[in-house]
Amino acid sequence: MRWGVRDEATDDHMTTELCMREIKNCQRLSMGPNFVVFLGQKYGYRPIPTYVLSSELQMLRDELAAGGVDVILLDTWYKKDSNAVPPVSVLQPISSILINFNNKRVPKLQAEDQAVWWDTLAKMQKLFRKSALQLYNTGKMDKDAMHNYFMSVTEREVINGVLNVKNTKNHCLAYVRYINNINLQNLKKASNFVDILNRSLDTEASKLLADLRDVRLPEKIETTNIQKYTVEWIGREGLDNETHAEYLNHFISHFYKNIIKLVDRAMRKEDSSAQGQIVTEILQHLHACNNSVKVFHGREDDLKFIENYMKDNSDKPLVLYGEGGCGKTSLLSKSAAKCLSDWFADVRPTNIVRFLGTTPDSSALTPTLISICQQISYNLALPFETIPDDLVPLTAHFKQLLTMASQQQPLLLFLDSVDQLTGIGTENNKVSWLPTRLPPFCKIIVTCAREEANPEVSKEYEVLRRMIDSEENFLEVTALGEDLAMQVLKLWMASAARDLSNYQWRLVSNAIGSCSLPIFVKLVFAEVCRWRSYTKPTDTHLASTVMDSIMMLFERIEKQHGRLLVFHALAYITAARSGLSETELEDLISLDDKVLDDVYQYHLPPVRRIPPLLWTRIRNDLPNYLSEREADGVSVMNWYHRQFRDTARERYFKNMNMAMYFHSMIADYYLGIWGGGTPKPFKYTEIQRHRFNLADREGVADRKVPMQPLVFTSADGCMKRYNLRKFGELPFHLVRSKRFTDLYAEVLFNYEWLHAKLNCCPLQAVLADFEDAKLHVNKDAVRELMLVADALRLGGAILGQYPDMLAPQLVGRLLPEAPHNPAVASLLKQCNDKGKNHCALLPSHHCLHTPGGPLKYSLEGHQFAVFGFRLSSDTRYVVSISSRVISWDLSTSDLARDLCPQLEGIMQNLELSPDNKWAAASTNNSVSMLLNMLTSEYITIDNPLDEGETVRGVYVLNHNMIIYGPNSWVQYNMRGEHQETHPAPETTPYDDHWEILSMEFTDLENYILTMWSGDLDDDRMLIFFCKNGNYMKPLRCRGAFAMNKTWSRIYTSDPERGYQVTIFELEEEKCSWERVQELNHKETDTAEAMLQLKRGKQDRMLLATTTYSFVVWDFEHIIPRDKHEEEKKKKNDEDEKKDEEDKEEEEKEPEPEKDYRFEGIVLKLPHTIRNISTKMTQSNSFMISNNNQYAVAGVRKNLYVWSLETTKLIKILDAHFGRIVQLEPLTVGTWNNVITSSIDRTVKIWNIDNIFEQVHKIDRQELPIDSISLARDKQLAVTVTRSCWGLWDTSTGRLLAQLADAPLGAIVTHAVITPTGENVLTAESGNVVIWDLVEKQVIYKEEQKGVKQLLLLEEGTKFITISMQGSNDNVDSITVAHIVARTVPDGERIYIADYEVRGTLFRAAVVTADEHHIVAPGVDKSSRDCLHVFHARTGARLHRIPIKNSGIKDMQSIVALPHKPLWVAVIGNDKAGILDIKTKRHIRFVPRWNGSCTRDGKIGLCAPTRGGLELIELKRGTTVQPLISRAAEGVFSIITMFSSTDQNVFYYHSGRKTLRVFRTIDGKAIAEYRAPAEVTAVASAHGGKAVVLAGQDGCLTILNIVDPYE
Repeated sequence: MRWGVRDEATDDHMTTELCMREIKNCQRLSMGPNFVVFLGQKYGYRPIPTYVLSSELQMLRDELAAGGVDVILLDTWYKKDSNAVPPVSVLQPISSILINFNNKRVPKLQAEDQAVWWDTLAKMQKLFRKSALQLYNTGKMDKDAMHNYFMSVTEREVINGVLNVKNTKNHCLAYVRYINNINLQNLKKASNFVDILNRSLDTEASKLLADLRDVRLPEKIETTNIQKYTVEWIGREGLDNETHAEYLNHFISHFYKNIIKLVDRAMRKEDSSAQGQIVTEILQHLHACNNSVKVFHGREDDLKFIENYMKDNSDKPLVLYGEGGCGKTSLLSKSAAKCLSDWFADVRPTNIVRFLGTTPDSSALTPTLISICQQISYNLALPFETIPDDLVPLTAHFKQLLTMASQQQPLLLFLDSVDQLTGIGTENNKVSWLPTRLPPFCKIIVTCAREEANPEVSKEYEVLRRMIDSEENFLEVTALGEDLAMQVLKLWMASAARDLSNYQWRLVSNAIGSCSLPIFVKLVFAEVCRWRSYTKPTDTHLASTVMDSIMMLFERIEKQHGRLLVFHALAYITAARSGLSETELEDLISLDDKVLDDVYQYHLPPVRRIPPLLWTRIRNDLPNYLSEREADGVSVMNWYHRQFRDTARERYFKNMNMAMYFHSMIADYYLGIWGGGTPKPFKYTEIQRHRFNLADREGVADRKVPMQPLVFTSADGCMKRYNLRKFGELPFHLVRSKRFTDLYAEVLFNYEWLHAKLNCCPLQAVLADFEDAKLHVNKDAVRELMLVADALRLGGAILGQYPDMLAPQLVGRLLPEAPHNPAVASLLKQCNDKGKNHCALLPSHHCLHTPGGPLKYSLEGHQFAVFGFRLSSDTRYVVSISSRVISWDLSTSDLARDLCPQLEGIMQNLELSPDNKWAAASTNNSVSMLLNMLTSEYITIDNPLDEGETVRGVYVLNHNMIIYGPNSWVQYNMRGEHQETHPAPETTPYDDHWEILSMEFTDLENYILTMWSGDLDDDRMLIFFCKNGNYMKPLRCRGAFAMNKTWSRIYTSDPERGYQVTIFELEEEKCSWERVQELNHKETDTAEAMLQLKRGKQDRMLLATTTYSFVVWDFEHIIPRDKHEEEKKKKNDEDEKKDEEDKEEEEKEPEPEKDYRFEGIVLKLPHTIRNISTKMTQSNSFMISNNNQYAVAGVRKNLYVWSLETTKLIKILDAHFGRIVQLEPLTVGTWNNVITSSIDRTVKIWNIDNIFEQVHKIDRQELPIDSISLARDKQLAVTVTRSCWGLWDTSTGRLLAQLADAPLGAIVTHAVITPTGENVLTAESGNVVIWDLVEKQVIYKEEQKGVKQLLLLEEGTKFITISMQGSNDNVDSITVAHIVARTVPDGERIYIADYEVRGTLFRAAVVTADEHHIVAPGVDKSSRDCLHVFHARTGARLHRIPIKNSGIKDMQSIVALPHKPLWVAVIGNDKAGILDIKTKRHIRFVPRWNGSCTRDGKIGLCAPTRGGLELIELKRGTTVQPLISRAAEGVFSIITMFSSTDQNVFYYHSGRKTLRVFRTIDGKAIAEYRAPAEVTAVASAHGGKAVVLAGQDGCLTILNIVDPYE
């Protein structure tokens, strides 16, 4: 314990006290063993007391004086401190009297003073013991008081560690050792083992020790926890490793076993149940609350204000705000206490108190909310299981629990410093989770910092102001004011039993006059408690600001404990991203030779580490200023108050190089450079070399710091724990120490780092490292960083579920960027070398969307066209609908929610409530749905309208939902209960038939209702505006309309005046709309139909869609027009006209200056393209980019981009495969994006800033691929899609050609490539076609309708086609199938053969292994199932074999066995039967076989549709190796097969959308590859070294198989 304690500690006599405090700390913190005592025959050092009550010292002194003893020593060394109440005499620091005691620079003088001190100490010991004994004997002093002067430090430790402890059984161990026959001749050796006084045994000490060791200790401690040894003294040395080996080994193993036993016992006892943990958490905060209340005084007005809030019916939280250190926490604590004691004394309130950021479970938002939910559930006896882990449903659950509050049991939440919450996802919304409307009997008080001068600190306060916009819910907490501050200080001093002299009180009063913030008062209090009545005025100085006080505190601690040590220790804590644990700090200092050189200037330590007590002493002088909180699963220390962190930064990081030094040291620590026994070199100090005669200048020493792997694995390799501290801290420090090379190599471009971090942290955390680096690295590096970050972001949805897909994702996306980006290239190389261990399938070509181009994300997951999407009001999420409701997080592209409500029809008309809690939609079948976005619960509402009316749309407010049809609208509450039905407004004065087109609400009293004729050719409309429950006079208009944000203006066309757009404003007195301004855009204003109008951002613009163009009205005239096409043309025309005009000028009026605010800017579409109206008032949309640079419109499948500077069309982007349904701007902050959704089932987000970047195109076919055929000798593949066949190069993944004989309307059903890759045979629109691949020309074509199968024979020199034209009406009708054999490439017919089949079902024929026979399933004459066997060369029919011979009733398919030319297997539902086609006999059954087998015919696959996969041997069908355990995954379609070399098994599962790959030899799973789209076909390629996947999206992906075990 006292190892390595500096002389300075001896100097101020604090060692004993520190040891006692340290014991207390161990008892407080350790659940298991906290005290082990080793007692031998030495009683140990017996100091004199540091503090003696002055009255007691007086008694002792008088007693001595009466006996004629000189007491000058006591008078010299003890000074009376009258500031203590009652007064105490203090032993003075040694160096204050013997000034050379610590003077290491002059060892001679130091030795002299040290000798004087030890002599003086011995004399004072004698004086104290003599007088104490006399006083005890005369009854003036009790035994304990007397013993105080006789006791050794060891005994004091044993008393505190064992004798005064309630439960020693679980916490204490004792070892007692007796040595017989100690040889006192060798005094120097003997004095290590016994107490020596005047060259002989100290009998007094022995007696005291014996009482402690042999009587009091055994009485107290369990016999199981005490171990005694008796050993002999042997030889000169006495004890030795050789002579006492047996004893030592027994001792070591006994100690180890017992410590382990106590640790295990504690772990078993720990209530690690959620209930146990929540009680611990509650207690931690209640203790903190209690400590605050103890020192709280005053502030009656504020408490009255809070009491009123607690008792009134306000349904919003109350916010206490103020600058840091103004006492918000104490006020909150006091309010919590008052609620229990006074305000709610008559009922049983549940007080939930959290000092956020002070405990591990209150630092990040998610654990905090879980813990609050647990506390409420605990108090209401609700189960914990229902508490969700995910933030969105968790927030909803929390709000749900608040509604449980009742009058008898109100729920009161006190949340201190909400601005201190950390954690992923809280960067921008530390407070937005707070409920803004509280249920009855529930109140929430939060505190939050606000500083005028510091907007960064006040950020959360500003958000709270917006969320809770009522003045009476904000209370500013101000400084105490001088009077209260002095009063509080006096009360604190009294409770600490301290006082000050008058002069000292005046100093305090002056300081508090300059600042009366509670934190300042606290600092002053801590400082003046140290002042003695005899302290010199030069040493009683107080600062006048908080920062200066903290600076003084730091300075004092530096003086006391050594400047370097304190500086570095505090700097490390300040530099760390989320604080440091005690061990980490000790490790860091032990690696820091600047500190060690200072600590060990004068001696050589046995272990080059920092003595543990040194940090303990420093921490002890910073009570309550460092808090313990959780970070990455570890308890860490961090500054409790922001002021401390700021001051520490100011003090220690003023010099940038210093800051970088600390960040760099921490980075080295987490890199593990010196971990696990690697010795770190150091230089000896001059003094060390001089004192110890060292020849070397340098040494090396193991610093005993741990290794820092990414993953800790248990000895047997099965348990894994991720090194979360490393993931949390390392990138932060590498960035801040500007070690970018290491950052790239170890973190950002390091496959193993990315893979491990993705496995244990959310994607957000991985991306945050890139975002952080991006702000600090030089500009050139940013692009490469962002390529990787965006690639991760794009793969977010897949990586979230399958982190092992990291390598294929990066390779598939970044291959095209590798040649120009060395860091990306090195990362892809690692993906290849190391990624194969996690997923052995790696794309051989660029096959996934690459970041950096115009497309930012493609959001996939819908199975039908996406008919609508909406952005949440904070633009963080996009919610989209088809047959499902899917929402994505836009910052990461993560799928936030995917819900498939069982509704009839496809959803349209999506609406979100203003608070984003609710989404509503209706389907084309008039069913409506209301979805709670937080909990994913939904309600469906059937058509509520009159007979024959369809639902036109829905609208949703925070507390109501509206469904409307042609003649009425119906209002519901959020439980889906009908409230009212309203008829459409009266339209009598306006002739004709009118019905409701659309409705929009701000609340139930204020809404807009648009009516129309119901006929698309008649585009007249009536707009009814209901304001505060009264209808305004309707406005007649046509075409389209838009309103401004406050609904005081309408932009639309007057039906009398064509399509010219007019602005109407609301005249409230007249209850009508008045025309205020006409808008122009070009000559054909009135003729060209207005299809849609939309308002621009902040009502600065109006955007119109007309039949041939898009128009922008720029009301603030921001867009310069000097370069616009129209303007240029006019200028030229004007010059020509000028000459003519000169003559006519006299007669003409001057033309008025144009007002550009009302002149539209026209963006023309190319001639052949036009806008159409998809629905009344709706057409193609466009948007204006962030800086008014571009306009982007979605027309058909493309994005059109115009420059607003010139109005020229500058780019057409091929955006979707289907028509674009909706387009919305996403321009917030620095984002300059546009979102589109399309019939092609995707939502895409485009980055306008990258609009001209190179696009790395991925080849794909328009339609889904139905089948694949691969050439053997060339790397070519042929795919079939319905309209054509595709030719692909499998070495590059390029689509070489898409061919069909008929350019339009072809229907291709089959395509096969010959093994040599020279010809392709296809069946297309009733013809058989042979293609020459070199020329890509048809060389032969013949009609053959209804082709069902194409088979190649004899190396592809011949092929057969089997066709049938069935009458599919009758199950039993028999029809004829034709087999035609032809040659390749001439198409010469060899033969035709026929056989009978059932009309409904064609089952594929097979060619036997030796190509001698064709076997085709069909029926015989009596229409029983049979196999027809033909001669393959001649087409002669050889046999008909009844299926029943095989013993299989339900034939699914047939398989020709690869190793037996005469065997054919009939595959049934749960078994297969093998037939010999020569003898027609049944050979054997193979249970569970699905027909796939290896080339030697030994091993097959069993893959039931319900899930599971096994390798079985084909003799008896027994399992060789289970590959996938049978989990009921539902019935899905499965593709499974062996690779062409039989090395691997492929298994594609349509439910999981993953392809799994196993090794046939040992059944090891080597890959699970999640394809971006549904896979339609799988084929083995490149001699079994690759697998080819064909997708529903028309893509062909070639994946190399990189087996990690080879």
